Amino acid sequence: MKKLMLMAAFAVFGLSNVNAQETKFGATGGLTMLMPDVTGADADSETGFHIGAFVDLGISEKFSVQPELTYAMAGDISMFSLNAMAKYYVSEEFNIQAGPVIGFAGGDDIDALEDAIGDDFTKTNFQLAFGLGYEFTENLFAQARYGFQLNNHYTGDADADLKINTLTVGIGYKF
Repeated sequence: MKKLMLMAAFAVFGLSNVNAQETKFGATGGLTMLMPDVTGADADSETGFHIGAFVDLGISEKFSVQPELTYAMAGDISMFSLNAMAKYYVSEEFNIQAGPVIGFAGGDDIDALEDAIGDDFTKTNFQLAFGLGYEFTENLFAQARYGFQLNNHYTGDADADLKINTLTVGIGYKF
């Protein structure tokens, strides 16, 4: 936890030099697919929605960082996520995205798993996400991302995986 706080402090300090003219706030929303990956089980994907808010911090003409806070719900699973996506602009409209996602899972299915597994379960979901974005105008854009869960929700001694990967497709608006 101390390392995470230290990394966040360095990120804030490093981003404090960002030109305020290049900073935009916005909202995003769209389709979310939560894809459980469970050892020895055939877990179905759940489709739902996500909404969120972000700050697009322009570092240079070709590079920006976009911290986000999002909420996703699909089936009986919900997730709050804090994302920090680095965006590289291949052209004026098209960008490639990558970055970490820290999520906190909830909902009826997650609560049932936590009750069944007990202390060997964590609701924290660490992902590495990759995506593409396209800006139609200066304010309106579309993006798609896939997030690979790096940690395991099951923390016990048995050789078992319990992960939730995500696919999001949505639109956003910069103010």
